[in-house]
Amino acid sequence: MPTIIIAAIGFLIVFAITAVVLLMVTGGAAKRERLAVATGTAQPTEIRPEAETARVALAVDPLPGLTQALEQTQHWDNIQLELLRAGLLLRPSEAILICLIAGVTGLSAGWMLTHQLVHGILLAGLAMAGPYMYMKNRAAKRQANLTSQLPDALDMLSAALRSGYALTRGFQVVSSQMHPPIAEEFGRMLQEVQVGIPVVESLDGLLARTGSYDLELVVAAIQTQLTMGGNLSEVLDNIAGMIRERVRLQGEINAATSEGRMSASILVAMPIVMAVAISVINPGYLEPLFHEKLGMMMLMAAGLLMVTGVIIIKKLLDIDI
Repeated sequence: MPTIIIAAIGFLIVFAITAVVLLMVTGGAAKRERLAVATGTAQPTEIRPEAETARVALAVDPLPGLTQALEQTQHWDNIQLELLRAGLLLRPSEAILICLIAGVTGLSAGWMLTHQLVHGILLAGLAMAGPYMYMKNRAAKRQANLTSQLPDALDMLSAALRSGYALTRGFQVVSSQMHPPIAEEFGRMLQEVQVGIPVVESLDGLLARTGSYDLELVVAAIQTQLTMGGNLSEVLDNIAGMIRERVRLQGEINAATSEGRMSASILVAMPIVMAVAISVINPGYLEPLFHEKLGMMMLMAAGLLMVTGVIIIKKLLDIDI
């Protein structure tokens, strides 16, 4: 069997097993979350890294030793923050365990299919990168959803302030009337305030968890009002209008740059598809690329050029508004 087909089969096996592991770990929490939203029984959840760890402490920790070691370093909070931005209620040790399972699976699949350790190591690296890419992609989608919900949430908060409600009561209105992810974030911030954390610190935590530029404007306006006073409802209305305009402009930019993004996808997919097609039509034609030193050097150079092309296209399409 041609090497390229074996590598493709190994990648599919690793992808399937990694997806199953991710679904097993995250599926239960996602189903409970959707059920709570549908039935109107969703409750605010504390999402500070320390409190989040305590909240899931009833679940069995698969790697207690690794958890204790990570808790002594700054990496614990960083990894927990990335997981929370993606909406994944996992310990950092559990996330690392998923990556290790994917890596071992990729190494085993590559070794059993090709009987070459180099191929197994390469497949293990791809498999370990899979969960990380999934987390980053999910975090990006969640942030985009939060940004699109933010103008309506600001309108609701502004209306609550005009009605005479306190700021925390306005947060509660947004948390109870909006949908995730913004309802979750405001609910968790409200719960932090209810347990005694100052509003200013809760807002800083909200900004750190979301990493949203638009939300940074809102937090700055609220903190300024808490410190110096002013007409907060009018400021929120102005920010909501600006964010709506940014979202509209971003949609136009995405439509205008869709051709470039498609070009980047074709740039990556075409060599792989052509290699598989050539291997099926003429088995053994590409074998020198995988078994001879010059062929492997050519493959590495081609991969480097592909990555460089994708980075250049991404930079060209990255328009800051």
